[in-house]
Amino acid sequence: MLGVDDRLITPDTMKWVKVGLIAGLATVPATIALYYVLGMAVDSAYLAWLQNPALNTENFIWSGKDITVQAGNLAVVYLPWLVGLVLLKSALSWLFRTGQFRASSEAKLNVRDQIYKQVVQLGPGILGKRRTGEIANTATEGVEYLDYYFSVYFVQIWIAIAIPFFLCAAIFWIDPIVGWWMLAGVPLTPLFVGSSAKGFRRISGTNEEVKNRNSANYLDSVQGMSTLKMFNQAMRRGKQIQADNEVQRKVTMKLLLVAQVQFVFLELGFALFSTAVAMGVSLFRLSNGFMTPGEAVAVVLLSLEFSRTLLLIGEFFFAGALGREVAANVVKFLDEKSPLKKTGSSRRGSDKDKGISIELQDVTFTYPGADEPAIKNLSMTLQPGETVALIGKSGSGKTTVTNLLLRTLDPDSGRILFDGVPEEELSLEWIREQIGLVPQDPFLFYGTLRDNLLMAKADATEEELMAAMTAAELKEFVDASPDGLDTKVGDQGTALSGGQAQRLAIARAILKDAPIVILDEPTSQIDVETEALLNRALERLCANKTVLLIAHRLSTIEQADRIIVMDNGALAENGTRDELIQQGGIYATMLQTKHAIEDAAAAAG
Repeated sequence: MLGVDDRLITPDTMKWVKVGLIAGLATVPATIALYYVLGMAVDSAYLAWLQNPALNTENFIWSGKDITVQAGNLAVVYLPWLVGLVLLKSALSWLFRTGQFRASSEAKLNVRDQIYKQVVQLGPGILGKRRTGEIANTATEGVEYLDYYFSVYFVQIWIAIAIPFFLCAAIFWIDPIVGWWMLAGVPLTPLFVGSSAKGFRRISGTNEEVKNRNSANYLDSVQGMSTLKMFNQAMRRGKQIQADNEVQRKVTMKLLLVAQVQFVFLELGFALFSTAVAMGVSLFRLSNGFMTPGEAVAVVLLSLEFSRTLLLIGEFFFAGALGREVAANVVKFLDEKSPLKKTGSSRRGSDKDKGISIELQDVTFTYPGADEPAIKNLSMTLQPGETVALIGKSGSGKTTVTNLLLRTLDPDSGRILFDGVPEEELSLEWIREQIGLVPQDPFLFYGTLRDNLLMAKADATEEELMAAMTAAELKEFVDASPDGLDTKVGDQGTALSGGQAQRLAIARAILKDAPIVILDEPTSQIDVETEALLNRALERLCANKTVLLIAHRLSTIEQADRIIVMDNGALAENGTRDELIQQGGIYATMLQTKHAIEDAAAAAG
């Protein structure tokens, strides 16, 4: 019925759209009846005035009494109808507005839910390639335009179509000649609106693109303010944002220009013209005895309702054009394919305190739109209790391997097995329960230390929280803070130092106590003294667990049982440290380069 993607609407949306539509349509005949009854009352009063035998006598007081009696009769006959129709029209108008805005509220909540579910489905592996600001703007400001789309466009377009038919039928019934004159101008409205629709849609599409881009740039600037200030680029960035805002202002003014041209033509020009025509023709017909005064009054009042039609057309055209662009963007986002091929399994593997084996069999993965695979025919195995270091140049595929193990991505070909069971046969929840991740740049949610720790274990006791903080070398920080575990971490952890944020991420992994641990250079933001303490904490965290250590610094992998070297998405070397040195390949070259740099630095010092 609505002609939009089913994902944007719910049964409740449809229910309230129908309520608003029925109430809006019912308002039209109620209005026609009100004006017709009013016209009948005018005719009765006029006839009573003409038929009064004392109207032109000097007995003004008696005449006045007689007219008062007649007016009283009119009140008895017509006043209840007039009051009843006014109350009915008011009730229908209230129901019409209620239906409109309840429909829009249901739609907005549903669309935001759909966007969030799609964000979850796509996962960080895909969303990492998108601008967060654009998605956030569509889900917030963009969805607000759907308010007009559902509350104005869908309901009012049908009412605007129905009103001329109702009015023309009523006016034809009263006087066909006036009806023909009114009907003659009706086709001009859709012709004018249709002629300007194409350009308006093009401008509104550009406007949506510019708004999303500007929102993303603004969010980037706020989040990267420290970097902008460090490079003295804050003012230049501000001028760029100002220039972008000027572009958006010009596009918005173009939209308003089209809307105002329609307002002048339709609402001021055509609306006044239609009312003037109705009044002129009605007076002519009245003067020639073809209409009564009450019929003339009813026709003029009904002609004013044509103005309502024109108002609705201008309003829903503007709202519909903007809403369609937002709806199109939302549908385009929802149409993006999830990188996961199968997610419905509820099977759980065996829960273990010790490590779980992981096997990648000939795995290949290519990001959407990429020319080359990020991972090419990768085969590797991690045994329970084994620590494997994964190294390679930037872009060699290390992070992609992490996303594949967390199953935020699925391979294009090949298989990943946990304890011999293919991952697609296991539930996503179980797989992610088995993995504790300590990323290089941990994300901390706005809130307290406690809030961020409870992300790892929602039912953790105070003792468990403090034990995790102690193991991560954060006990002194907690003890020194007046609020203890309720200390605020700031937006994305900005109230903490880089080392404290990293240690809080380690504390979360310790608290989760998962049998598989993935460490993405966890000590990269920590000073040498703290690194020694944290290494002991990491040893406790990783004891008897399957550990994948993604390393960027060679010094962090010396204790690994085995080293895997990746090059351009493929496995290049695999073996112990000594074995790789003897092979004289990529790892040996990297080690020699590291030693040469250290020797040069020692000589220079």
